[in-house]
Amino acid sequence: MEPISVQPMREQVAAILRKAIFSGELKPGQELVQEEIANQLGISRMPVREAFQILERDGLITLQSHRKAVVRILTDDEISDHYEIRALLEGEAAARAAKHPGEHEEILSAFEDTVKMADQGSTSEFVSANEAFHRSIWEASHSPRLVMLLNLLWNGLPPHLPELLPQQPSRSAQEHARIVEAIRAGHDDEARAAMTEHVLRSLGDFLHHRSEITGGDAQKN
Repeated sequence: MEPISVQPMREQVAAILRKAIFSGELKPGQELVQEEIANQLGISRMPVREAFQILERDGLITLQSHRKAVVRILTDDEISDHYEIRALLEGEAAARAAKHPGEHEEILSAFEDTVKMADQGSTSEFVSANEAFHRSIWEASHSPRLVMLLNLLWNGLPPHLPELLPQQPSRSAQEHARIVEAIRAGHDDEARAAMTEHVLRSLGDFLHHRSEITGGDAQKN
């Protein structure tokens, strides 16, 4: 039997607030107060404070004094720039991973975990499995510098689409299959293309979802 993975409270709070921001429940410019959030969630203020720090790192809020924060206006251009750069780097990581067959079994194992979580409909577990899958490809690139850059991008605006779009896990798992097939076949160009398309498709889905929530009023710059 596999051990149960439990997210730290700060990560759970950050996920709740992140979803509220991206869904439009929390509006740009809206003030967030640690004590009020803690009371709403029935928890202490400490994990809320830590969640605020995570969301500030993500670029989603601006911390203020007196235990408060303000929701940032994240423009479409900022989001597109982030995902497009990530697509370039993740595509390169996949291409390099195709050249290191000794790492392919670990990638396959991580891929199988994403399929299992998608089939089970476990969103939070899929988010964790999805990150592990992507990281297995980064590590298989054998490029510490590339891994460092991708870590910065992942931490800057993590891809939490499964928390917003119900169909995302199954769609991602299908695209992961194409990526894994190209990597295991040693086809670096195909692996690069499959990963690039996967990340850019996620961008398109996110912007479409955002447009529906905002009525097309998301800022461009």
